[in-house]
Amino acid sequence: MKRLALLGSWKRLGIQLGLLAGLGLAFVGDDEKAAQAGVGECAGENECSFKKPNFMIIMDYSSSMNADFDNVTTRWEAAVAAVQAIVTANNGYFDNSMHLGLMRFGHDPDPANPGTLIANEPSGIVDGQSLDVHWYDPANDPSGYFECNGQAIVDFLDNVEAPLCQGANCFGIGTWTDGALLYAQSLIAQTRADHPTDIIVGDERFYATMVVTDGNWTDPVGAGQTAANDPVDTAAALYTNDDVPTYVVAFGDAAGLAFADDMAVAGGTVVSIQPVNPQDLIDALQAVINDITDDIIVPICIGGLPRMMVVLDASSSMLNVNAVAGAQGTTGWDQARDALVGANALFDVPVGNLDATVEDLVHLGLITYGLVGDDVINVDYGPCMRDNFDWATDPNTSCAAGCNDPWGGPPILWTFVGPGDAGYPGFDADTVSVMPRCDIGAGLPGGCTGSGTATHTGLALANTNAQNYRANPPALYPVDPTTTFANILITDGAYATYSTDAEVAAELTEMYGVDDTTTYVIGFGDAVAVPELTRMACWGSGGVGVPNCAGGTLNYFDANNQMQLEDALQTIIEGINFDPCCNFNDCSFNPEPTTGEIDPVDPSATSSGGGESSGGGSTDDGGLDTSGAVSASATDGSTDGGSATEGSTSNASDSATGSATDPDTGDSGSASNSGTEDSASASATATDSDSLTDTNADSSGSSGGASGGESLDDDGCGCSTESGPRGLLGTFMAFGLAVGVRRRRRVS
Repeated sequence: MKRLALLGSWKRLGIQLGLLAGLGLAFVGDDEKAAQAGVGECAGENECSFKKPNFMIIMDYSSSMNADFDNVTTRWEAAVAAVQAIVTANNGYFDNSMHLGLMRFGHDPDPANPGTLIANEPSGIVDGQSLDVHWYDPANDPSGYFECNGQAIVDFLDNVEAPLCQGANCFGIGTWTDGALLYAQSLIAQTRADHPTDIIVGDERFYATMVVTDGNWTDPVGAGQTAANDPVDTAAALYTNDDVPTYVVAFGDAAGLAFADDMAVAGGTVVSIQPVNPQDLIDALQAVINDITDDIIVPICIGGLPRMMVVLDASSSMLNVNAVAGAQGTTGWDQARDALVGANALFDVPVGNLDATVEDLVHLGLITYGLVGDDVINVDYGPCMRDNFDWATDPNTSCAAGCNDPWGGPPILWTFVGPGDAGYPGFDADTVSVMPRCDIGAGLPGGCTGSGTATHTGLALANTNAQNYRANPPALYPVDPTTTFANILITDGAYATYSTDAEVAAELTEMYGVDDTTTYVIGFGDAVAVPELTRMACWGSGGVGVPNCAGGTLNYFDANNQMQLEDALQTIIEGINFDPCCNFNDCSFNPEPTTGEIDPVDPSATSSGGGESSGGGSTDDGGLDTSGAVSASATDGSTDGGSATEGSTSNASDSATGSATDPDTGDSGSASNSGTEDSASASATATDSDSLTDTNADSSGSSGGASGGESLDDDGCGCSTESGPRGLLGTFMAFGLAVGVRRRRRVS
């Protein structure tokens, strides 16, 4: 079983560290999430959908660690800071999602006799090793694990003295690296013996070690090198025989030495990391943690993240107030849009005690419907879809030639926009704009008509789309039997004229009974049809019977105004179970998961100085040449409607916008005017050009390096499950090209 992807010809990660210097990583230095271990609830493994990886940090405690690293910080101080950073990052997420252990190593003055101490060394190095923080208690609780013990690591490193430093040349403790790996190997063997479920075939627990060292290895007594004590051989045995990869972080005197790469290759991680300053070291250790997260935790978690489809009524009555076309900000459409993407919107609903919001943990999609043929998938399920929802439902987006005022009343000539059309901002996820029809109807003077409430068509599209998604999910976001699917139906009028009870019931009962998909029903406005809403909520939660449904577990939500709609959405989210160990995503750093393209940017989020960048959530196609130089550039221009127009173009795809129009029948229901003020953002334009170039040469002089011409993909939320070559270099490049870019929340 080899879980880690290999990098082929990539041989030097150290050249990438210049990309990260001074920037930090997405999880380090986050001003919204304080770095402190143990913050919030500590989820036990019984609450997780996966077995937490066991990760052992092995720190070099030789005397040379007292040498200066950057004329301010010693190597030991830098290593301590880096280890403390990774176990406290992201509100302790990694501490919460892994079992962490810490050991130090030096040398053994008398290998023939057990229990040997190093002369004048008071910290507890025995036989060359010290297990300072264990991941379980073999004496008192051999079948359990310590949960969230990152604070124990932080506290130990705060209190332990720097390595012994004797004489002018600072000697006293050697570097028996092989002994550390042998000790870790025996520790892992004992742990597995005490935890037999760790080795269940097909459900094995992932183990990994990380060696942080500043110098060449020595024999047990710290006095030279012999072939029998080469750590490369033990790293190979750990990986080949025990399925335990070894990450190698080599800095100081170890940087550029062949053994570091050889040990990484033998240990299954392909390339050693060679930081050149303290910040690089923090970034390097963070990259190791993120590599494990991407390869082990994320693929398991992704299937457990809920998929929810918002099915939104796009009948003409959503544009009317008291049967007359409403002013900007007063219509049911405006209020529903604000409840989805504005302040305190669906995407912002907090999820339990996870210090996360819906957009980070729920893959949301949007379907709109009107008359038969008007139903459309505006955007399919995905994380961080806020900007897609916002753009797709913004009246400005669909107001082009022939449309002078999107709130001007009938007739309004809408121009729907999708991939390949002029004005499309280049979203990575195909996104299509839509608006309810606003035609002139003889029976409704001054009101918008043309789009009815064929509810069954919106539900049928949601049903078919979910089935297709299950059968062929995106490569980045696999599903499994535990994946929760649900719909949120928001409607403001009766469907009786456009759908039959049998048609609506058929879709809802099939989704619930066959596909285990619950549909939550929200009646929005003051002209809703209570009997229909009651029946739909019943059919969507397990009830049967036409026209009178019985046996359902849910009632509909009555939302007369925007505030009540927001409350209903929050109540729905509160009833969904989330895995507390899968809180790895943060959409504030990458507004839309990317396939390598630049995300649109809200004009209000642009910044001319330090701090937040006006660039998109990622940088496209950075290239790495054989000299180790890395470059990437991006240009985007923002447009009105809160989106940006990219320089790149997206592949065109078909978008079903429908063409059916019934000017004689306008859905006469009306949404309540709650007095919501105009919240549409003003039109604005902006252009920014961001470039990032690294010319940090490989200081080792190694012949390794990039093969040139290979492209770099930023997998955004870290939600990557690809099985091809990736590993640490891919992790570093993803972070290196994406950091420093933050999205400011759009206030609609």
